[in-house]
Amino acid sequence: MMMVMCCIDSMDALKVQGRSQVQVQFNPLEVVHFMSGGFVTMNEMCERAEMSERQIFKRTKAVFGCFNLPFDAPEPE
Repeated sequence: MMMVMCCIDSMDALKVQGRSQVQVQFNPLEVVHFMSGGFVTMNEMCERAEMSERQIFKRTKAVFGCFNLPFDAPEPE
């Protein structure tokens, strides 16, 4: 997650009254665009590590979940 935050063009930090930490917001489309460039490489590395199709699917879904992005691809059988 930290690498993505360092590579996207813009984000907003918001101080919420009554909270001790700031909240960070970013453009979800910018994050999806950045991540899409790395999925081929990630899949290739996973295949070389002899991960199953289902394990790769779960890894991809977890990456989307980390950024609270929707993921509606069907799970492989």
